[in-house]
Amino acid sequence: MADRESYLLPALFLIQAGVNLAFYGFPAVMFSVIIPNSLHRALPLLVIGYFALGIFALYNLSTPDFRKGRPLGVAYFGIGAVGSGAVIMESLNESPFFMGLFALWFISSLVGMFLLFRGVGVFPRLAFVVMALLGISALVSALTAQWVVQDYHAHVHTGGIPDNATVIIAPPENVSPSNTTG
Repeated sequence: MADRESYLLPALFLIQAGVNLAFYGFPAVMFSVIIPNSLHRALPLLVIGYFALGIFALYNLSTPDFRKGRPLGVAYFGIGAVGSGAVIMESLNESPFFMGLFALWFISSLVGMFLLFRGVGVFPRLAFVVMALLGISALVSALTAQWVVQDYHAHVHTGGIPDNATVIIAPPENVSPSNTTG
């Protein structure tokens, strides 16, 4: 069972990195919900720090003395569980797909903390691959953090399309080209 768990823990990190690469903004949205609005300018740094915590945890978990990585991993997954749980509670009326992705993040964080409390280590080669994907995920998420959070809050807190938005609801019409010869 220990061998399977050594693959399962990196798989949880990999799931979170993959979800974030596909939808590029989960940690930014999580942090925007759990921190005060005055700190929203620091979102890119928080996102980088969050993923760095995961990278350092994986690195330490892949060493012979893997116990050093346990507190870092528990902190990484704990922040993920609190943040994704807060997003789920704030946006209960969102689409099932959106809620499902944050539920996946929440559950993978809980399972990750459980495995870390059991004292699971990680195979080094697998850890380095996952660390690289976490690093790429961190950069993508940090670069898009402000935009994703503004879009998320505009959608959740205004209930859809803002009043001052320009919305075109008519189908396109064929228009003849203008006469430019005369």
